[in-house]
Amino acid sequence: MNIGPLALPVTEKLTRTNFNLWKAQVMPAIRGAQLEGLLDGSDEAPPKHITVQVDGKAVKKINEEYGKWIARDQQVVSYLLASVSKEILTQVADKTTTAEVWASIQEMLASQTRARAVTTRIALATTKKGNMTMSEYFDKMKSLADDMAASGKPIDNDELVSNILTGLDYDYNSVVSAVLARAEPITVSELYTQLLSFDQRMNLLHGGSQSSVNAASRGGRGGGRGNNRGRGGSRGGRGRGSGGNGGNRSGYNSSNNYNSNDSNTGGRSSKPRCQVCLKVGHTATECWHRFDESYVPDSRSASAAMNYGAD
Repeated sequence: MNIGPLALPVTEKLTRTNFNLWKAQVMPAIRGAQLEGLLDGSDEAPPKHITVQVDGKAVKKINEEYGKWIARDQQVVSYLLASVSKEILTQVADKTTTAEVWASIQEMLASQTRARAVTTRIALATTKKGNMTMSEYFDKMKSLADDMAASGKPIDNDELVSNILTGLDYDYNSVVSAVLARAEPITVSELYTQLLSFDQRMNLLHGGSQSSVNAASRGGRGGGRGNNRGRGGSRGGRGRGSGGNGGNRSGYNSSNNYNSNDSNTGGRSSKPRCQVCLKVGHTATECWHRFDESYVPDSRSASAAMNYGAD
């Protein structure tokens, strides 16, 4: 009986989240001791008693092979129980053979591991760089890829590269296009180097962190829309008498009210005429109707305004 490899300690004890990592450690030791048949039950226990002929009589005695099998089996049971965490140990402590311990562990954790692999794959496909630095983003993606490998479903280089490129935002389109145009595939480490170089160049050009560069770029793309709300650029710019194109009803800037009235009247009156209600005595900025879009001056005021500057 060769049980030497089972004396080696397991550094990664079994928990509910590392089944495949743990399995990768214990299986070589069990195979090396030629005891793998105990796990799946193919190495069955021989009869505990056998019948032999003694002086012509059938006599039942203990089977020595059974004792040897028990010794092998309990060595593996001891090795497995010593390699699991307390959380798992409480779930399998009542099992007496290697096959029972192994089946219990498989039943408890295999389905959970498959579900974790699916969840991790979704996270890989949907994770975005956002405000993370490039090193933080790559660390996160590599960690997810390592989780996939630990769950027994490793992803290849091309799939990881594709997931990384998918998570980049608009500002990295030039890099993504260059990578996609390559004739030969790019490695994850080479992609990291290129993206890091791109970030450094952007920092030099813009004199700030890449996150601020991204924000500025996004702001530049959306700023034109955000700053042109309303007819005059904003509600303030749209208000009558507040300046800008459309600042008052007559099309004149309110700061020119006095000058335009003086020139139109030939100096006959120093009182200004309101360009909203067309009445004399105040300016558009002081008019009560300046924010009332439905207001229409009465006909008398309109007529007076027409004759006010006539010579």
